[in-house]
Amino acid sequence: MRPADLGVVLITRNRRANVLDALDHLAALPERPPIAVVDNGSADGTVAAVLAGHPAVRVIPLRRNLGAAARAVGVTALSTRYIAFSDDDSWWAPGALDSAVRLLDRHPRLALLTGATLVGPAERPDPINEELAAGPLGTDADLPGPSVLGFLACAAVVRRDAFLSVGGFDPLLHFGGEEQLLALDLAAEGWGLAYCPEVVTHHHPAADSRPGRSARQLRNTLLTDWLRRSRPVALGHTAAVLRAAPSAPVARRALVSALPRLPLALHRRDPLPERVERAVRTLEGLPVPVPEPAGGRHPVTVVVITHNRRRELLHTLDRLAELPERPPVLVVDNGSTDGTARGVRAHPGGARLLSAGRNAGACGRNLAAREVTTRYLAFCDDDTWWEPGSLDAAVRLLDAHPPVAAVTARILVHDPDHPQEPPCEDPIVEELRNSPVPAPGWLPGPALGSFLAGAIVLRTDLFRAVGGFSPRLWLGGEEELLAADLAAAGHWLVYAEDLTVHHRPSPARDATLRRRHGIRNTLWFTWLRRPLWPAVRRTAFLARTVPRDAVSLRAFAEAAAGLPWVVRERRSVPSRVERALRSLDGAQRASRARRYVG
Repeated sequence: MRPADLGVVLITRNRRANVLDALDHLAALPERPPIAVVDNGSADGTVAAVLAGHPAVRVIPLRRNLGAAARAVGVTALSTRYIAFSDDDSWWAPGALDSAVRLLDRHPRLALLTGATLVGPAERPDPINEELAAGPLGTDADLPGPSVLGFLACAAVVRRDAFLSVGGFDPLLHFGGEEQLLALDLAAEGWGLAYCPEVVTHHHPAADSRPGRSARQLRNTLLTDWLRRSRPVALGHTAAVLRAAPSAPVARRALVSALPRLPLALHRRDPLPERVERAVRTLEGLPVPVPEPAGGRHPVTVVVITHNRRRELLHTLDRLAELPERPPVLVVDNGSTDGTARGVRAHPGGARLLSAGRNAGACGRNLAAREVTTRYLAFCDDDTWWEPGSLDAAVRLLDAHPPVAAVTARILVHDPDHPQEPPCEDPIVEELRNSPVPAPGWLPGPALGSFLAGAIVLRTDLFRAVGGFSPRLWLGGEEELLAADLAAAGHWLVYAEDLTVHHRPSPARDATLRRRHGIRNTLWFTWLRRPLWPAVRRTAFLARTVPRDAVSLRAFAEAAAGLPWVVRERRSVPSRVERALRSLDGAQRASRARRYVG
């Protein structure tokens, strides 16, 4: 392990003898990590004693007790890639930090690992070790041990950038059970947390245990509920503490302490994505909906929607039938009158036909999603097809990265008038490749704020869970709303360079209708999901920049006519999703590929 790899942050308050003992053990480690001690306003001479006894240690004296949030001060002071936390009565075993670095290097989605804790001179295993090892969340393929949503801070090693990106330990909680909120926030951002018993810490609890710890832990459980959990869960847990308060002093003290902090907790409330809430409910033994089992020949079903483009569709089916993956193909006919249904039934590729009975627009894909049994869906338009090997690559990517909901492929455009000419890259690809959306380093490609429906592979269960494409939008820019809802549920959308879709644009398209619907749907999405001022700014930008003609005027009129239902169904995205959308505003304004023309 190099000094730049990992540092140790230790926080203390009025435990001079304990912290000196802990530093003696840390200084003797063969890894020789840099150490930062953050003193939470001690009055017992701790700072002077540490400076005298351990001059190599960086000491950061604070004027007041910041509680667990003081760890962020130490993390900021160190520049190492990873940070191991110690308390003033704990230290790491020789070799543990080397093991932690290797694990974090090998598993880029791992934000936090929690090790095994040995207690006291007898080195008795802490009971929490067994709980973490036997947790019900299982082990993700890209993590080195069982997934967890809780840990002991003195037995945790974190990825520095991940820790800082979610704000570290919340000052609102101060001390006592502060770990759960950090664990939930990391998980909400798609990071992994795992129990790794080969990383060992020693804990020799101080004789002067802090009074009132149980009440503080219960208080912080309630505050965490109101900050992150669903309202029914928060209300239920609070009601249980209220019922216990008359006969339980700890419950009374927890409630009294929580009450003045509750307004700030409600102001900063940001509920967990559905997948994280499901994981917490699993840990709590609460009912969790069971997803449908996957089946089928290949883990991806290709879904194609079409309307009166028989010739283009049959060409696409020819290309899909040649794929080495041999995926099942499901064609949704949106009320065609040009013999499309007969053509599909007669095609030798064996595609399944689903008749919508009308032109359902993008919602034809919703009909298909109800029928499939595979883990993943790959969408095609009737003039696009997947390149051989791309679907297998998508499966590998999605299997290896559970927080990723969908991958968007590179798009190559063929000139329908010159089919022998080599295809060129769609202008949108450069924007996808250089997406400005902030993202963790473990993502397998640039993070996106939206996607192109004809070039995407996504998880079937998540598509169903968020309701698929909105029937209100019908067709034209319908992807933005679905993408925002997937992101709000805590999932990532990425661009994958090694996936390719081919597009031979059909001449049978109504560019004027597409522009009208595109403008209208952009306005509807903006007012359905963006906060007030971003929505006002985007509306004003569109009003200034769209062509000044009857088509644009009608689009704005249709958008205004939908205002009653938009207001009724309006649900602003969480702040983390809005930050991602805001990062895209400049790129979208300058885009050559997103202009409303036709």
